[in-house]
Order: sequence, then structure tokens, then C-alpha cells
Amino acid sequence: MQILSLNEVSKKIQQKDILKNISFAVNEGEILGLLGPNGAGKTTLMQIISGLMLPSSGKVRILGTDAVQYRQKVKNLIGFVMQDNNMEREFTVKEALLSYAKLYKVKEAKFAVEKMIERFGMRKWQNRRIDRLSGGMARKAMIARALLAEPKLLLLDEPSVGLDPDVRLDIWREIEKLRCQGIGIIITTHYMEEAERLCDRIAILKEGKLMAVDTAVNLKHIMAKDNSEDLTLEKVFLRFIGREAF
Repeated sequence: MQILSLNEVSKKIQQKDILKNISFAVNEGEILGLLGPNGAGKTTLMQIISGLMLPSSGKVRILGTDAVQYRQKVKNLIGFVMQDNNMEREFTVKEALLSYAKLYKVKEAKFAVEKMIERFGMRKWQNRRIDRLSGGMARKAMIARALLAEPKLLLLDEPSVGLDPDVRLDIWREIEKLRCQGIGIIITTHYMEEAERLCDRIAILKEGKLMAVDTAVNLKHIMAKDNSEDLTLEKVFLRFIGREAF
């Protein structure tokens, strides 16, 4: 089942083209990695998909519904975990989750929050204030919050940036579980290891243009100079964005 469809999505800001005719889809239980150098348009694209920003042109559909025209109808279908901690800093973890659950009218909110606290191993620090969490704790709490409304599409902006390797592995395992539950996921990342391990397909952006969308294996075949060349995903990425001479 197709969760997300983008058709010729473009964005102009102050007459500058930020995104140019972006088209791709994300299916149920699929993880799409969104790669690109700084300024490529990744954050803008995530904000458009989430509904935080309107496209200048093009169509965004969530489960076949026009996500721009019917924003209220689809908002609970999308979970967005930003790179920066945007949770209420004066709240405890549990208070923040309860507040979000009530805002999104989650059924049996208290029970749903308790399940998330247990699922993400937050019991020991559920009463700690958000502004006193470590980076790994905050990231787990933000993902838990996004999942409370049971979204069909989850957007993760640099989900493991700045985390210790063991915490990063915990986050990866949770993401893999979500794929098994049929959630469509888009991840922006600068970690090639993360993209190669988690992502079913890779989309590469450069200066607002979609350079390629394919599996890591196929991208390596496409960019190899000959059949004997064994490319890493990082080298493939650099070739696509023109950082390495062919």
C-alpha cells in the first residue's frame, strides 16, 4: 500500500528555488533514506510532507488524500520527529507525553502513555524534566511522542545524530520494529552506515533536485566505473553530488 506520494513538488522562498519538481512515493513498511549536502532542501521537504510548510506547486498525498487541501484529515497520520528537541522543557517526560496525547485526542491517553513509557524503557526517568534529559533520552521521548497518535507515516530528521553508539543502536532497533509494523518511514541522515543498514531505498537531493531514488545496491551499480569497482554508499553519494571526479 502506498502511504505517501509526492508529485512534482516545488518550493520557492523569496524567488529562490528550494525544491524543484520532486516526485517519489513511500510504501507501507518501507524506510526511505533522504540524503543530501547541507542546503539541498531536505528539511524543507520534510516540513512540506509534515504539513508545517505549503509547497509552491505539486501534490502531496497521504493514503490517497490530498495532504495540502485536507490537512486536518491527515495530520494524525503523520508523526514528525525533528532533530532539535521541541518538547515542553518545563514538563516531565510523562507530562509531555500526556499533553501530546490529549492534544491529538488519543483514545485512553493515560494507558497509551504508560505503554510508550514501558516500550521505550523510560520508566526510571519518566518524572525527569525534559530540559534535564540526555540526548538519547530526549530522542527516545520524541519518537515515543510521535507514535502516540499511531501514525502511518513517520518522519525522522537525523534520528541518531550526536548519540553514543549504544544509544544509536537502540534507536535503530526501534526503527526496524516500526518497519515491521507497516509504518512508512522517511529518515534524513548524514550517517551512511545508518542509511545502508536501515533504508530500503535511498533518495539523493542536490540543490533542490532529486538526483536518484533507488536501493543502495542499484545506486552502486549505476555509479560504478566498471564491474570490478566495489563502491561504498558514501562514495556513491559523493559522485552524485559532484564531489568526486568520474
